[in-house]
Amino acid sequence: MKRSLKTRKLIAITILAVLTIVLQLLSNYVHFGPVSITLALIPIVVGAIIYGPLAGFVLGAAAGLVVFVAPSTIALFWPVSIILTLLVCVFKMGLAGLASGLIFKFLGQKNKTVAVILSSIIVPLVNTGLFAVAAYLFYYDLLASLAPEGSSIVSYLFLGFIGFNFIIEFLVNSILSPVVLRLANIAIDKYGFGNEEKELESE
Repeated sequence: MKRSLKTRKLIAITILAVLTIVLQLLSNYVHFGPVSITLALIPIVVGAIIYGPLAGFVLGAAAGLVVFVAPSTIALFWPVSIILTLLVCVFKMGLAGLASGLIFKFLGQKNKTVAVILSSIIVPLVNTGLFAVAAYLFYYDLLASLAPEGSSIVSYLFLGFIGFNFIIEFLVNSILSPVVLRLANIAIDKYGFGNEEKELESE
């Protein structure tokens, strides 16, 4: 029985990973500034909430790998350091998924609604926050070369590099993740697809 549950859980996470990768591939070509917007945060949140923090990290890391090979990433960040860029892309999104899963794990039993909302909004916050820190620490010279003459690096980073991207990611993720999660929970309640706790409760 446990093996069957683990198998179905693995299949479900794999499906979410494929969806994450497809959405991120599409995101590579959706721009609101120099950096592409991330549309793949929703399945990361859903996976983190349903299957736990580790699943959230794996899904985030998968999206990060796609960001790593995005045309804008290759053009802007690879010339600085390919290895560093790989680590930044993978870990900023992986840790965002991990944070989402941890928040729901610790708050879900107390107030599921609040836990879902916080788990949804923490992903774009962590993802963008870590990107901002990494950009300032590791890509300062790049930012300085791109910033208009006379403007501060920090203002260019947040207004020019991040700007509308973060706002759109935050709004889309905050609005749609609870909706998608609701649909996912309906499917799990009906079919018991890979969520061990729900299946044990139904026995």
